[in-house]
Amino acid sequence: MSAVADTAEKILDAAAQLIAERGYAATTTRLIAERAGVNEVTIFRRFDSKAGVLRALGERFAEQSTARAMQELPDPENVEATLLATARNEIEGSIENGGVALRLAFDARTVPEVAELLGEGPQANLQGLAAYMADRQAAGQLRADLDPLVMAEAFASITSSFVMYRTVMGLMDSASDALAGTSVEQLVDLFFNGAAAR
Repeated sequence: MSAVADTAEKILDAAAQLIAERGYAATTTRLIAERAGVNEVTIFRRFDSKAGVLRALGERFAEQSTARAMQELPDPENVEATLLATARNEIEGSIENGGVALRLAFDARTVPEVAELLGEGPQANLQGLAAYMADRQAAGQLRADLDPLVMAEAFASITSSFVMYRTVMGLMDSASDALAGTSVEQLVDLFFNGAAAR
């Protein structure tokens, strides 16, 4: 990684930590620079503004999106394996971005630039997953009596909240514990047994 890329990553990491702790409005470029160990001017040169840092964080989140993960799966006809891979991707994303993503979701209600950033991403992910569900319904693998968007929302609810719930309830020593054992497989099994064609 080049020095410029390394500096950019430090800035994004610092911004994510601060937004998770304080929220977007209370996170200043000065605080980001202090946390990242760079001059505030470096942030403006690299990202133009605090909103530019936010956009770069959004791009980072987009790389982990469900829609992209669905396109990269080797065998989308194996629904249970596809859902398991998608669940793991979502949970890994929650582990990496959980605090900042949750804070930004709340900030989107009151901060227009946060709302703009998040506006299309989560909805696009959900639509991509719903399209996959509809495709598998047409193939006779998922129940045809369920709305594919409702199935996608149910699946996303399971995976998106899993790490948060376990962390808040103190059910794991660290976020990475969420991927250990059979918990993820069991979540997918519960969903799949309710959604699979009968």
